Amino acid sequence: MSHEFDNRKPRTKSTTARTATAQPQRVSRRQNRGNSDAANWGDADSQKVLETIRRISEQHCAIQFGYTRDGGAFSIRIVGDGEPYNEYVRPTEDINLYLDGLCNDFAR
Repeated sequence: MSHEFDNRKPRTKSTTARTATAQPQRVSRRQNRGNSDAANWGDADSQKVLETIRRISEQHCAIQFGYTRDGGAFSIRIVGDGEPYNEYVRPTEDINLYLDGLCNDFAR
């Protein structure tokens, strides 16, 4: 007997804002391809990080910031919005643009 499972991560928040950032992120990746150091949260705008924490917390969710195991990309974990899920942002992408999209997704 075979059971099929839907492995997609449930998301109750709109991803419209992040979809809107897809094109600028592609441009950023192309410009920075091969010209990047490992991910570094120190490169993120601290005010954007604080705003992201505030918006997500207001929606009774939690956020965790980290890196992938190899340190090559940013790792963002959202808890409390359905099943917990991780998102990954390459260091060649604009982390501040990603945080803006995340804030918009969790806006009231």
